[in-house]
Amino acid sequence: MKRFKAKKIKKKKRKIFLFIFFFFFSYIFIFNYLSKHRLKIKILQEDTNYVNINLIDYIDNKIDDTFKNPINYLNQNVRVNKSILVTENNVKKKDNKIKKVSESKLEPIIYLYNTHQTEEYFDYSVYDATKMLANNLNSDGFISMFEENSIPVFLQDNSMKYYQSYRASRYYLNKAYENNSSLKYFFDIHRDSISKDKVTLNFNNKNYAKVLFIIGLENKNYSDNLDNALKLSNIINSKVNNLSKGIYKKQGKGVNGVYNEDFSRYVFLIEVGSKYSTKDEVVNTIDVLKESIKEFINTNDQL
Repeated sequence: MKRFKAKKIKKKKRKIFLFIFFFFFSYIFIFNYLSKHRLKIKILQEDTNYVNINLIDYIDNKIDDTFKNPINYLNQNVRVNKSILVTENNVKKKDNKIKKVSESKLEPIIYLYNTHQTEEYFDYSVYDATKMLANNLNSDGFISMFEENSIPVFLQDNSMKYYQSYRASRYYLNKAYENNSSLKYFFDIHRDSISKDKVTLNFNNKNYAKVLFIIGLENKNYSDNLDNALKLSNIINSKVNNLSKGIYKKQGKGVNGVYNEDFSRYVFLIEVGSKYSTKDEVVNTIDVLKESIKEFINTNDQL
């Protein structure tokens, strides 16, 4: 009887040993598996009563939930830099955003520059006045480019004289068009050097710097430039009477005679005021010139 009980106890102990062995073996195996699948951290972080838990059932449920809803698990548990994480939804949103930007991107149609960048007013500069004109046109939706590259530096680097400035501005004119084929209208802004009384206009108690269009007759297509300059001049005068002094034609010895107007029939050389004009006078004229350019473009594009 005693031998029978001893065998029974040994058999029971063996079962307990095997149970403990397989339990720990299973535990190690399962947690090794979970570790590889990044589930272990989640389980251990949860507020769970591990004294009363059926660990095997709990882990099985977790594995089942994970395989059934892998995306939910990843959204809750994967820790990554938010700037790096790209989900399917993010990609779609990003693609849509890029598409909208590309669709709404407006290409420049106006190019503003100064062949004589160093020309000054009494208390202002031609360069600054032209830059302001470009900014104001952009604000009104007429996308413009303003040439900021230095003409004097170009002349110096290429051992050229001041009278060769139109060759320098032509270089940047060509370069701008090569990079932006959408450009259509080109404005070279200058100032005159005559006395103040000849370039100042008072209109409705406001002083303006008069404008003058220069046309080079040594350009074989000058008639097109002349026609467009007359149209813009008339628009200016329709807004402020006598603000434009009209057209001054140039040719012969001692003058350029072309002024890069052979580049396009929409090249305009405009003198705004003179070296005696004040900033306020120039700014008032620039505002009228902006509105006139907009009207000219709108009218021309409808033809």
